[in-house]
Amino acid sequence: MRVTVDANILFACLIKDSTTRRLFFNPALFLFAPEFIVNEFVFHIKEIEKKSGLDEDELYRLAGKVLSQLTLISDKDLKSFLPAAASLVDDPKDWLYISCALRENTVIWSHDSDFGMQKRVKVITTKELRSMVGSL
Repeated sequence: MRVTVDANILFACLIKDSTTRRLFFNPALFLFAPEFIVNEFVFHIKEIEKKSGLDEDELYRLAGKVLSQLTLISDKDLKSFLPAAASLVDDPKDWLYISCALRENTVIWSHDSDFGMQKRVKVITTKELRSMVGSL
């Protein structure tokens, strides 16, 4: 199953060993994200470190493993999809995730309610994804 991962899912994966982290490493999933997700990780690194209880080295090791599960799509490759994304959601930070989903023909894995405002790209939660993967 092809899935675009939102930053809040990445952060949840890094903060706690949970269903989200297990899904990240499920071989039935092909995970994509705009390369912008790395910038968001770096911007929030101290918050993630604090919430996870991991020291900086442990967090970077885990982040390396988690990020290696993603196929990162360059912002340049998403540029032609931005007008469509901008017409679907108001938040400019979400445009790259919508663009990635459009380019790669994926669902979006997120808990961000802003994505649900549009109807062009299917948005699924962790609970929904776990249920879907269980049925694959």
